[in-house]
Amino acid sequence: MLRRALRLSDLELARPAIGRWVKTVLVFQTLVLLATGLYIWVMASKHLHGIAWTAPAIGAVIGTALPLQLAVMSILRAGRR
Repeated sequence: MLRRALRLSDLELARPAIGRWVKTVLVFQTLVLLATGLYIWVMASKHLHGIAWTAPAIGAVIGTALPLQLAVMSILRAGRR
């Protein structure tokens, strides 16, 4: 989604693509957080002992946040050119 835009020499031309990417990421992260919250709500209502049942929810949030760091680094690198 960002590859072509970040290869442009003028970052101002990439601004619309970055805006679309941010909107897409916000929607996706919202869906992940809603699904994670639903999972925790359902599992917590079963009164499970221990904390291991939270691992899938934590993994989902961290797993979707780590690739965002790579994209942000690419945007910053393109801004320095």
